[in-house]
Amino acid sequence: MVRAIDDGCRRLGSVRVGEDRAMNEEQGFITRSIHAGEAENTSATPIYQAATVDGAYLRGSNPTFTAFEEKMCALEGGGRSIATACGMASVTQSVMTLIRAGSRIVSHQTTYAWTRRFMSEELPRLGFDVEIIDMRVPSQLDAALEKPADVVYFEPLANPTLDIIDTPTVIRKAHAAGAKVVIDNTFLSPHLFRPMDHGADVVLHSATKYLCGHGDALAGIITTRDPDLGEEIVRTRNTYGGILSPLNAFLLLRGIKTLSIRMDRHVENAGAVAAFLESHPRIRRTWYPGLPSTPGHEVARSQWTGYGGMVSFEISEGTVDRFLDRVRLCRPWVSLGDVGSLVTGDREGQRVRMSVGLEDTDDIIRDLEQALES
Repeated sequence: MVRAIDDGCRRLGSVRVGEDRAMNEEQGFITRSIHAGEAENTSATPIYQAATVDGAYLRGSNPTFTAFEEKMCALEGGGRSIATACGMASVTQSVMTLIRAGSRIVSHQTTYAWTRRFMSEELPRLGFDVEIIDMRVPSQLDAALEKPADVVYFEPLANPTLDIIDTPTVIRKAHAAGAKVVIDNTFLSPHLFRPMDHGADVVLHSATKYLCGHGDALAGIITTRDPDLGEEIVRTRNTYGGILSPLNAFLLLRGIKTLSIRMDRHVENAGAVAAFLESHPRIRRTWYPGLPSTPGHEVARSQWTGYGGMVSFEISEGTVDRFLDRVRLCRPWVSLGDVGSLVTGDREGQRVRMSVGLEDTDDIIRDLEQALES
């Protein structure tokens, strides 16, 4: 039924969507980010703002978010992509599809806060066994995989502490133990790192962040290596809900067209900001994958094509609260991956997480400097 709905959404009226444009895997990443999945005979894929089309109910598939799914599948190098309403819908729908009564999950100790709650509170409440470990420590991973596990879950660049995980090693060990590997690659995007190339079973994103890039749409995306697993996740999505709206799918299609250009600028600016912060007398410590002083730098250097746009730092005097009150250009807001720089953190603590934006580098640094000096 799901496949029938998908097929019915490929061609509506005079607009041909998605599979009618065959994308060659030999085409470059930027070319695919612009053209893959798009409607063939319009300058932009239309927004199908309707509950039913040609008699099909569009909870299962909508031509606008089908185009987004096909674009992401081409970029990730996967077998099937599934659009969701937000990043947490991607997390929960992926994991819930893979587990059964009695399943065991192994998760890295640092993940997005609501993922951490899902792992440490919700899944145990439902009777699942979740072991949370530090995957940077080989002995902890080896010990955790001595017992049967169904899912191994982590973020290659962890939110918010910027832990760097040796992804190929974790995947190899997880598969040897018979587990599926689910990876949240939000902080890096497929432009900088493609976990599918290293054997990941499921890769997901909060598409709200770098994929959208403009802070104007909530969305999530899941990509599976196995198309059949993708169809299982589609059924989970259609059962639980969490459907992406056509308007947000349209905004994602637009945003991804400039993903590579934006990510390169994020990396350039973040590297400059990290170097400035590391040398500032009022900063106790700076974490950025591109800094040799950051644990895991060599892993990042050898596996990724860029170090990302996220920087973390610890203030040696005062609190995050005082710092956030003094920034002017950078916004003291949650979220990340926006064109504008965003700073947040535990207001009573001293550690700041910064999503470095696309502004002129000198302007970002001047704002940080005046906030620290004042």
